[in-house]
This record gives sequence, structure tokens and C-alpha cells, in this order.
Amino acid sequence: MSFETDFANHLKEFSSAPYLFIGSGLSSRYIGTEGWIGLLSSICTELKLPNNFHYYNSKSSNDLTKVASLMAEDLFEPWWKDDFFKDSRENFQEKITDKEGPLKYEICKYFEKKLYDINEDLTEEYRLFKKINIEGIITTNWDVLLEKTFKDFLVHIGQDSLIFNNSIDVGEIYKIHGCISDPDSLVLTNEDYQYFNEKNPYLAAKLLTIFMEHPIIFLGYNIGDENVHAILSSIIKILDKNSINKLKDRLIFCERDLKIETPEIGDGNYLINGLNLPIKKIKYNSLSSVYKVLANNNRKLPIKILRHMKNMVFDFVKNSKSKSKVYLADDSNFENLDLEKVQFVYGFGIKENLSMMGIKGVTGRDLLIDVVYNNLQIDPLQLSKNAIPGISGFIPYFKYLRNANLLDEEGSIVNNEQTEMFTPAYIDKVNGITNENFNPVRNYLTKKEAINEKYNSVKELVEGESVEHSIIYIPLLDIEKISSEELHTFILSVKPKTENLKTQLRKLICLYDYVKYKLNKK
Repeated sequence: MSFETDFANHLKEFSSAPYLFIGSGLSSRYIGTEGWIGLLSSICTELKLPNNFHYYNSKSSNDLTKVASLMAEDLFEPWWKDDFFKDSRENFQEKITDKEGPLKYEICKYFEKKLYDINEDLTEEYRLFKKINIEGIITTNWDVLLEKTFKDFLVHIGQDSLIFNNSIDVGEIYKIHGCISDPDSLVLTNEDYQYFNEKNPYLAAKLLTIFMEHPIIFLGYNIGDENVHAILSSIIKILDKNSINKLKDRLIFCERDLKIETPEIGDGNYLINGLNLPIKKIKYNSLSSVYKVLANNNRKLPIKILRHMKNMVFDFVKNSKSKSKVYLADDSNFENLDLEKVQFVYGFGIKENLSMMGIKGVTGRDLLIDVVYNNLQIDPLQLSKNAIPGISGFIPYFKYLRNANLLDEEGSIVNNEQTEMFTPAYIDKVNGITNENFNPVRNYLTKKEAINEKYNSVKELVEGESVEHSIIYIPLLDIEKISSEELHTFILSVKPKTENLKTQLRKLICLYDYVKYKLNKK
């Protein structure tokens, strides 16, 4: 089996979507941010500190948290007195409450200079990254790449935001080491890490909920990273052996390997607190295949709608005086309800309008009839994005994609920001459609040569065959002989509105859609 099949099958073992645990390696990959050593070294030069990074590193015995503490101490006096930092003082001096404040502020200024231009060699990979379907993200990164990538996700900054959050929600980013948008939140110095580690047991208890309910995919870390190790160690300490076994295969570590061409997934072990914790290891050179699997795990609703639904229900259940707009459709006798048959309906819009509008889904038949009669008054972009990808069977795609400007000159779905809502599998399926997809069943294929010898157009074929045979034989014509106008005229004569739309008639309508809107043939 291929990597994508193996990885997809592994994720199917879990009922919940994955969480990502993201480290600095991912930002380095896409926007070229420096690792911690490179950052501290650059900051020494940028701020004209009295000593270079190597001095601080040797003085702190290669402990980078202590390096940051020494740098903060050396910066404090000049920051308050030198003209070089005059603008910084004017902008931030009222918010300085400790000796680390100036260094944290200057680091945030340094990060703000980044333009967040994606590495040109990784543009396609990053576009797939933006499509992935996940439950949420935990990160130790300070930059705002993730917020810019997942714009519908809510962002929580700092360790306390996770510890004191009432419920773990869908579509949220937890920046447990702080963010450049809030300099005081950065976990940077030795003192910061001591305070962070003191709260680790509380953080571990909160993370345990996530780790027990979701597969966790680690990206941008080396196996053995101190931050990950400390958190996993805290989690393991509060678990018994049976609970530790439940973590088996939920932890998925992605490691870059430049020697391989295609990703590999296999079993591994993570030695922690004297225990060999079974994990999954993914080796990759490119992350495209990893992202394709995550992107194809499509949700039925956008993440912000799911989060809103969950919050409304949570508030309704939790609070006796809930402000959630939850309504009962009737005055059912709740005592006698058969709970196995109870259904919940979520309506979009204003309550007063729902009864008038009703809740009606567009079906495959609706689309087939519309392609022939142009009777659906619905925005083609909304149809293409929100309805059609969820409809199975023979359906017309190209009219709506063409009218929504989502097709290129070749009639293929363009791969850009306009089509980020489509999964890679959906794009491959639609772009892979050819006229042969509409052929009749196999025993008729032997007639293809004879049909093309006898007829040179749809009109000729229709005049020479019965209606039933015309429906079957038209797809066997060479594609250059098929006129969309002639085909449309024939389909209208069949009166599909009143027909049951059997499979071959559905195929014929889809062929018309293909010829007219993908191939742009008259």
C-alpha cells in the first residue's frame, strides 16, 4: 500500500480529527524564521548588546534560557537610557513591569519585520497545508504564521489560556509559549521557564483531555525536543499503565529525512520516564502527502460553524439561564420520547424565516435538471463550494465551476486560493473526468467503431436510431462529433423533467455538461 493509504487507514482508527502540535521547524520551513540559537545570535547583533551570543552561551553552559536571561540583564540599562531605543521606550515603556520586558519587546519588533512570504519552492505544499482538516493546534511558536494560515481559528495566548479554558473547542490555536502580539506572554528566559514548568502539571491535566481523544501529530520538532519531552513527561506521570496503553499509536511524530523521495510511516518508541511509549513515526522529505491525507478528511461544515454549534449547545446544557438561541420545534412529550429516534436539526439564518424557507438540500437530480433547463436560481460559487462536493453519483460539475470562474482554459479546476475549500481528492476526481466516464455499460463498447463509421454527428445518430438507443449510443461518438447544441436539443426532446433519470440518461446529461462547460464546445 502507498503511504497515503497507510496513513489514512491509521487515522480512521480514531473517531476524532487530529490535533497538531507544532514547533519552530514548521515556521523555518515556510517563512525562514531562525531557530532559537540563530534568533538569539541575531538579536545580540540587532540590539548592539555588549557581548555576542557565544559569550552568553559559554557563560550559561549552553543553556539557552540562561542565555536569554543574561541578554535581558545586559539590555535593561541601555534600553532605558540610550537614544538608540528612544522609539521603543515611547511605544512600550508604560508596559514594562520587569527586567525581561525590554528584550521581549525588541524580539517582538524583530519578528514583526517578517513579511511572511512563503518559500517559493514550497508554495504548493503550503497550499495543501491550508486545506487540512484538523480539530485544533497546540504550538510553542511565537510567530503568527498559523493565524495567517487558519484564519477561522480562534487564538489563545499563553499557558493559562489553555489551563483555565472551560472547554476544549474545535478550531482553536493554543500558543502555550506566548505570541509576538503580546510581548509579556513570551516564555523566553530561565525565569519564564521555571514559572512555566511549575504549572506543567496543570497544563498536563488539560492536555490529557486532548491526547486521550485525538491523534496528535507533531510537526516542526525533533524527537526528543526538550519542550515536547517535558510536556509528555508531565502527562505520563499522571497516568496508570492502562491509560498509558491508550496513548498507543495516538502520538505521530513527523521527522524530515532528505534521503527519501516518498514519505514512510512505521512503528517507533519514545523512551520517557523509564517507559517505552509506542508511537508512529513519519519520515518525509516533502509534507505534501501528509497534508493530502489530512485535507481529504473533509468536514461537513466549516470550522467556525462547528465551533458556534458546540458553544451554543455547551452553553445551553451548562447554564440554567442560557443565552444560546436554541429552539424547540414542537411541544413533544419529553417523558415518552424514544431517544434512539430523536434528531437534532441545526438551521442557518433567522429563526422567524426558517419555517417559511424550510430546509432543502440540493440533490443530484436538481443539478441534472438545472443543466438542461437553467431553472436553479442559486449562486454557482455557493453551489460549487457548499453543495456539489457532498453529492455522489453522476452529477454535472462543470456548469457551476465554469460560471463561478473556478476553471482554467483547459476546463480543469485551478489550484489557487479560490479553490482552497476543495479537497485534493475532489480536485483529482473532477479534473480526471473524460468523455469515457459517460460510456454505456461494457457490452455496448464493441459498437463504438460501427457507430462512428455510420454517423458523423449527434443529429445524424438521433435521426437514425430510436430514442432508447440514441441515449446509449451518443457517448460512443468521437468527442469532436458531439455538438453541445445538438445534444441539448435531443435531451430536451426526452423531457427529463418528467423522467425517472435512469443511469444512462444521467450520464448523457453529464456528457452535455462536460462538452458545453468543460470543453466549451457549441
